[in-house]
Amino acid sequence: MAGGQWGNCKGCRYFNSTNANPGDNETQRCNQADLREFDLKVSGASGCNAYEARTGAGAAQYQEPSQPAH
Repeated sequence: MAGGQWGNCKGCRYFNSTNANPGDNETQRCNQADLREFDLKVSGASGCNAYEARTGAGAAQYQEPSQPAH
């Protein structure tokens, strides 16, 4: 996985969503080969360096998580 590019899960081909435009709050399994064995569930706003753009998605655009209001 090293050397990959960063991006949010909602735009990644490994995000197991049938939705054409997954949202930040959608939760699905990650199907990336090195992570599949862990049965990892991630939100659309999650991100990692194994990102590969979904078909029809633009270039990787990593969005920092918003800070909670205090």
